[in-house]
Amino acid sequence: MARVPSETLGASALEALRTSILAGRFAGGDRLVEATLAQEMGISRGPLREAMALLEKDGLILNVPRRGRYVVEFTTKGIDELYRLRNVLETHAVERLIKAAEPSKERALERAWRQVRDAAEMADPLRMALADLSFHDTIYELTGDDLLVRVWRENVAGKLRMLVNITTRTLHPMAIEVSHHQHIMDAILEHDVDTAQEHVAQHVEDARLRVRNAVAAAQADSRTLDPHSRLETSAGDQPATVSLSS
Repeated sequence: MARVPSETLGASALEALRTSILAGRFAGGDRLVEATLAQEMGISRGPLREAMALLEKDGLILNVPRRGRYVVEFTTKGIDELYRLRNVLETHAVERLIKAAEPSKERALERAWRQVRDAAEMADPLRMALADLSFHDTIYELTGDDLLVRVWRENVAGKLRMLVNITTRTLHPMAIEVSHHQHIMDAILEHDVDTAQEHVAQHVEDARLRVRNAVAAAQADSRTLDPHSRLETSAGDQPATVSLSS
């Protein structure tokens, strides 16, 4: 991890740690050891603790009493909550975008869709997953609603980036992915709010089911291999969200 400039320790530590988590340097369930991270960054533990506390609020880090801090590992319950929130935000976002439509925004959306199409033509699953995220990020950005963009990026988009390794394994055939995104784009360009919201809702629900099934399978495998390696949550919850084997 890059060393942090001394003049902006708190903000730089936050950005460095957030970037490392979202880039996959730390896997879900990895323990974040303060002494090691502070040494790598060349800072004291104070700014690092502040950064970790903020990432806790963002939902990227879990603080387990008497155990330490861990990178969040997704459960089926967490996936359901994440995608329900995404559905609410994104159906609202397409309505806001249509109401704020102008030619320059429509061209920007078309460019974002072409990135999805190009990734499919290259048969590159990782590029496709990232182009998919970029397409949806563009929808939010083009609404011009700063609060909506911030809620999306801080509460949803970051977690979706953490799920890229799963989403690349659960994608539909790429031509279908391109078609799904084209349906969303076409409805927006035609200023058809109801159809755009319908396509977005279907797209988000389809993604939820595919990712949920993959996470459930991973949880089952983990319990089979090491049934004592995870913390238990409260009654009725899914199995614990952090691995303690790190």
